[in-house]
Amino acid sequence: MANVERAILIGMLPDIPKERFHFMGNTSVAGAYLCLLSKDMRREAEDVASRMTYIELSAKGGFMDEFMSAMFLPHTDIEQFPTVQALLANKQG
Repeated sequence: MANVERAILIGMLPDIPKERFHFMGNTSVAGAYLCLLSKDMRREAEDVASRMTYIELSAKGGFMDEFMSAMFLPHTDIEQFPTVQALLANKQG
């Protein structure tokens, strides 16, 4: 079983087809490197940074409940992981 499958099983990754996941490596280093080499890339990074906004999620109603539920491994809401549900059903059956 691949690491992606195991990450899905414990809820670290969403239950979507594993083919949709692609390892990107250390993209922050690649982005910083490109910004050092290219004025255009640096301007683009500055533009993206200027459009960022801060949202205080802990002040949003229900966020902390959802956040705390999502911290448990394995899942607290197995309905969101049909692949895992099927695997567990096969092991029990």
